[in-house]
Amino acid sequence: MKSTPKPEYNHIFGPVPSRRLGFSLGVDLMPHKTCSLDCVYCECGKTTHLTIKPDEYTPVDRIKHELNSFLASNPRLDYITFSGSGEPTLHSGIGEIISYIKSDFPDYKVALLANSTLFYSAEIRKKILDADLIIASFDAVSEELFRAINRPHPGLDSKTIVDGIIALKNEYSNKFWIEVFIVPGFNDNMDEITLIQNFMNSIKPNQIHLNTLDRPGTEKWVEPASENVLKKIHACMHNVKIVQNIDYSASAKRSSVDILKSILTTLKRRPCTVEDLLKSTGADLNRVNQYLDILLKDGEVNREKMPRGIFYTIHSKTP
Repeated sequence: MKSTPKPEYNHIFGPVPSRRLGFSLGVDLMPHKTCSLDCVYCECGKTTHLTIKPDEYTPVDRIKHELNSFLASNPRLDYITFSGSGEPTLHSGIGEIISYIKSDFPDYKVALLANSTLFYSAEIRKKILDADLIIASFDAVSEELFRAINRPHPGLDSKTIVDGIIALKNEYSNKFWIEVFIVPGFNDNMDEITLIQNFMNSIKPNQIHLNTLDRPGTEKWVEPASENVLKKIHACMHNVKIVQNIDYSASAKRSSVDILKSILTTLKRRPCTVEDLLKSTGADLNRVNQYLDILLKDGEVNREKMPRGIFYTIHSKTP
């Protein structure tokens, strides 16, 4: 009797434990590092295709097929999250995929992690209104700092981002969070924090999250903001949480997906510690370490020390 072949997943990954979203199944709509920004802190690496042109970068039907295959077993998830290797709102089919999840798998909540750059488009805003949660990045009001931190496509500027966020907030009725990524020496000064807080006061997001470097970023010179700096900023703002202080509780069941492929698929999207991989794969410690040792010896992954521990990253030569 032939065994049933294991499903291949190229556009969904995890589930992964998230500090804010619990146990989250990632949906990666974009080819690796196709984005409208080239942020200095991005954990996915340098942007190789800088664009603001929406397109069907990966086939919608293929993403639906993978979602159907994975969700058919009714796994326990807190969110299905659009995130990954690039900016998900660049995908012209994002609205269709959100609608598919809502109609065929209505028990699952949908989250979108977006960089806010395309909210100026009424057409794109309409496509994402059915998401249960949008977490929008916003790191600077000042044009100079926006360009220094986020290194945007030439067609973007800070005012466009501000106007787009305002337009979306006026139309969107579900949970809306803003994430501010603090880069020491750039947007950690009180002048910029005051500008950011004034903007937050005008749009009134449900939550504001302060984040800083936790995994290896694109530029090696980017360092995490200290706990004291984050607390100082926190004290100057309202309705703010520090991401590192947000608790989550998630435990994975063993997946039928090959553990080695699961590790590689996850590391392609985000650097992880051994503890992260234990939660996302459901495998035991010895098995995860065994696979990581093989990948290290083959030169497919690297190790990098960060304040939270040793992170494993995909080697640059790996596609």
